[in-house]
Amino acid sequence: MAVVTAASSKLSDVPLADLVRYCKGPTKAWPDGKNFLLVIKSPDSPEMHGVLTKLFGVAGTEAKATIAKLNESHTVVKVVGGDEELLKVVTGTPGAIGVVDVYAINSSVKVLRVDGKLPFDVGYALKGN
Repeated sequence: MAVVTAASSKLSDVPLADLVRYCKGPTKAWPDGKNFLLVIKSPDSPEMHGVLTKLFGVAGTEAKATIAKLNESHTVVKVVGGDEELLKVVTGTPGAIGVVDVYAINSSVKVLRVDGKLPFDVGYALKGN
């Protein structure tokens, strides 16, 4: 799994601790003022289990409830049907980042380093199960 943003974004590296803070809701905007939006595939999908556990501290049904509560006042997390839709939302929404299968990445997005590491680096925080 990889964290991606629009190819035109100035973001390049994001600490996992910051991602968790953005995902849990207290911080709703990036330092540049753009609203934070996390785009993910269904919390029920097996590949999202580890990611949701790292970002929200829960997975599966608990993650769905957590996401619903976060989105009550302001959309923090958008759930999409698949990788192609995820990439479209990320590229078309300023401030959006997405968690996508590394093999779905195309030139419309760039991969963000998490704690200075890319998806195939040893110790990458969001490695799949």
